[in-house]
Amino acid sequence: MEDYLRIGVLTSTHGVKGEISIYPTSDDLERFRTLEECFFKIKNEMQPVKVTGCKFKKNMPVLKFEGIDDIDSIEKYKGVELYVDREHAIPLEEGEFYLADIIGFDVVSEGSKIGVIEDYFDNAADQTILVVKCPDGSTKYIPDLEEFVLGVNFEDNTVDVHLIKGM
Repeated sequence: MEDYLRIGVLTSTHGVKGEISIYPTSDDLERFRTLEECFFKIKNEMQPVKVTGCKFKKNMPVLKFEGIDDIDSIEKYKGVELYVDREHAIPLEEGEFYLADIIGFDVVSEGSKIGVIEDYFDNAADQTILVVKCPDGSTKYIPDLEEFVLGVNFEDNTVDVHLIKGM
């Protein structure tokens, strides 16, 4: 189980006072309004940062961080992933899970293992895509939709999927 959960990616600077737009990977955009501390993932290490301001532009959060007060200081963080620790994650409803918790799970289709979940991302249509590494070295991309992801078994660490032609 991951200790940190990705909530976004720093994308583009906003103004000249050190603010930056965030591409959210969290379902709850309102979580950014109350965010006080988070982490930049830099070279596989978590660097804690304090959030001193949040506003929204075109439904995307724009954050300001303590000690980063100009465009030159924030520019170097473009593309950096933004995380929270599990303690500050949004509580889950019954039956929900964090996508980070199924990374490494076996992916099974019709009783046969087809690969392992390597990662996930959101596409331009705001749909979560599971990245599945197959034993032959190929990669499958499976939308996280009920039609394709049939179930997750945390006891067996498996994800049961339905594949269609072309997947």
